[in-house]
Amino acid sequence: MRIGYNTWSMATVPYQTFIPALADIGFRAIAISVVPGYGIGGRQVPNAGALDRLTGDDRRRIREAMRERDLELPSVIGNQSLVQPEPAARKAALDMLKREVDLCVELALDGVPTLNTGTGGHSGQLEDPLTQPMILDGLGELAEYAVRAGVVVCVEPHVNGAIDTVERAEWLIQRVSHPNVRLDFDVSHFEVQDIPTDVSVSRLMPLASAVEIKDQHCRRVGSPPDSGWLVEGNGSGRCTTSDGRELEFQFLLAGEGTFDLAGYLRLVVAQGFKEPIAFEASVQCQVRPDYDAVAAARRIYEWMAEGWRQAGISPD
Repeated sequence: MRIGYNTWSMATVPYQTFIPALADIGFRAIAISVVPGYGIGGRQVPNAGALDRLTGDDRRRIREAMRERDLELPSVIGNQSLVQPEPAARKAALDMLKREVDLCVELALDGVPTLNTGTGGHSGQLEDPLTQPMILDGLGELAEYAVRAGVVVCVEPHVNGAIDTVERAEWLIQRVSHPNVRLDFDVSHFEVQDIPTDVSVSRLMPLASAVEIKDQHCRRVGSPPDSGWLVEGNGSGRCTTSDGRELEFQFLLAGEGTFDLAGYLRLVVAQGFKEPIAFEASVQCQVRPDYDAVAAARRIYEWMAEGWRQAGISPD
């Protein structure tokens, strides 16, 4: 099981830098984000690796650079919201996702990478009679396009999104019922809702073809003051659990939170998952004024390698 990195973590770093840098650090797999940009600290930051910036020559160079370094490309990250009130916006989102499917084929090495996307929307909208068809019809159309290309579309459940709970994620995959629609399972979105790791892993890992992790912590809103809880400079969020508790949370860099990486890895192995697992540094981390993407990746790799060692898993 390879130790991987998700370039969502590196908004302003071009592929000419991140491919050799991540390989030199020790990562053996890179999931590449091609979204247009990111909302970081209240401003829109263009993505150095955005789809529309990649010429034909860039795509050839990415493929060659990955192959030269024996790097695996497990996923292309192409997040687009399917919850769009205007038909023109829905069509534009699907057109972008289809172009990203084509990119998966173009960048394919030994295997074709998955295309990872969220659905957008907000908690509760999956059950909304106006919103639900946008999600289901959009995924159905995308799946039919992807199957012709041999690409698996992986949907990422997201805290506060339309697909935010274990139950909604299961329902979505069962309802779409298409072999080319699976999950992109990032356990952090369940950790920050105080959902036990063994529950989310045992129920959702069998439905996943792509996996990411973060570090994180959460606590109940109104808990006694704890001067050591909040990581200064890092973003934060709030959510409501299924039993009505209000929680505040932070997605964090490696070793800063409460995530039991080795314990998680043992659960993953028990489910038979063998594909790369990539770390994603949230935009909550990238808002820090001193955030250095490459330096952060170096510390993250050390934390991941130690987790693999403790779990008794080979990183190859």
